[in-house]
Amino acid sequence: MKNIKLYYPGLFLFVLFITISLFNFKDYGVSWDEPISRDLGIIYYDYVFNHDDKLVTYLERDHGSGFELPLICMEKTFHLTEQGAIYNARHLVTHLLFLLSAFFGYVLFYRLFRNHWLACLGFLLLVLNPRIYAHSFFNSKDIPFLSMVMISLFVCHLAFTEKKTKWYVLLGAVCGYTASIRILGILPPAIFGLLFCIDIITAFMKKDRPLAILKQFALFIVSFCGIIILFWPTLWRNPVHNFIECYGFMSHFRWVGDVLFNGNIYPSTNIPSQYLPEWFCISNPILWLLFGFIGVLLALVALIKNPRSGIENTNLRFYLVCVGLFLLPVLMVLFLHSVVYDDWRHIYFIYCPFVVLILFAINKLSVGKMKWLIAPLCLLQAGVITVFMVKNHPFQSVYMNEFVSHDKEYIRKHFEMDYWGCSHKQALEYILAHDPSTSIKVDMFPALDNNIVTLPEQDKKRITRVEHPEDADYFVTNFRTHPAKYDYKNIFYNLTVQNSSILRVYKLR
Repeated sequence: MKNIKLYYPGLFLFVLFITISLFNFKDYGVSWDEPISRDLGIIYYDYVFNHDDKLVTYLERDHGSGFELPLICMEKTFHLTEQGAIYNARHLVTHLLFLLSAFFGYVLFYRLFRNHWLACLGFLLLVLNPRIYAHSFFNSKDIPFLSMVMISLFVCHLAFTEKKTKWYVLLGAVCGYTASIRILGILPPAIFGLLFCIDIITAFMKKDRPLAILKQFALFIVSFCGIIILFWPTLWRNPVHNFIECYGFMSHFRWVGDVLFNGNIYPSTNIPSQYLPEWFCISNPILWLLFGFIGVLLALVALIKNPRSGIENTNLRFYLVCVGLFLLPVLMVLFLHSVVYDDWRHIYFIYCPFVVLILFAINKLSVGKMKWLIAPLCLLQAGVITVFMVKNHPFQSVYMNEFVSHDKEYIRKHFEMDYWGCSHKQALEYILAHDPSTSIKVDMFPALDNNIVTLPEQDKKRITRVEHPEDADYFVTNFRTHPAKYDYKNIFYNLTVQNSSILRVYKLR
């Protein structure tokens, strides 16, 4: 980044979306998992700073602390005690990291293609993905991990093109921090390690300083191991044993529940093999899917035509790394029969290498007359997505593309929509605004509790959560694992996206 002027367009987009976030970050509700994630951060904080050994026997210790612990440190530093302020701060910080990763993505895309248009498009491909954009506020697990994978790809390209020891050390550190967020973070350094092996073998064959590359590889490994241990206190005692144990837990995760998929209810331990591929294909913009899969094919065809170019330190080799990082996680889930649910959020990070492959395809196809067709198509797709995101703010997370019918209530009856219950924030706000009662009894999905605690004190006192509809004034549902409508007659409030209800409030009396 010697000539900062080259990155002014990316900086402009970065600042633009930061400005937008300052106006909208308070609009997102508290998701089902956020209090659990925050509790995990508190346990790590107490272990590190208060010598509390609860972590040693804590069931969730296999979840990384790389992002949750800094969030708790932020709370302590700024003396945040009010729940609403805490969760708003978490949302903003999570989103800012995501935007920062999009800027690093811009720099990477410019380095690859030397084209400001493609680099800007790549930034927008990351930010204008409806599901990922919404999750970048309330998902402090999958989105920080995605963000660091994007930054890892940038540092990888930088290190293997500059070939300087300091960049390899930085690459190991970035990969180590990424793995401290989620243990799947071992995949990028494993793939990058393969590049080292190729370069070492090539150097030995050419007698071109192989020991120097071995030294850089060793420093990369040391840096990775040092940072992952530093940022993940679970590994402080017996790092190797605890790491293997955590990997075993996460590869066969213990969550058991029901999942709605294609109109059928499945247990999470027995989801059809097409679950992840289908979710990926129905919840991303179709044009990006088309270009991305073309990019995969183009990279593989180029390797077949010229295998040597896939071994030498070229951009093609980097595209092949992206192919591996895109396909390997899906294949691992299928092979290991891992428990997955909640659309494809567990592997959202594969979207980062997929964006690289989208741009690779667009760059290849944008020659001659095709150039004047592809650019308008991309702008049209980006425009359509932007309209959807603005129109359905802050419920972008339930986006489905045209592969799925948008007929009335079709999506609700066939797929999970607001599975984390973030829209319960809007349900509470509507009830409080339209019912002047001093005491309001609500029977609801437990996720509503997460949003009650963020209310102002005077409103919090007005809401009482009850366990049975016969005791309630209102019943609130986000239809999770319940695609059918309820028998209650009086619909008080209904939120719809793409002609399907994502939340409904029934007035019972």
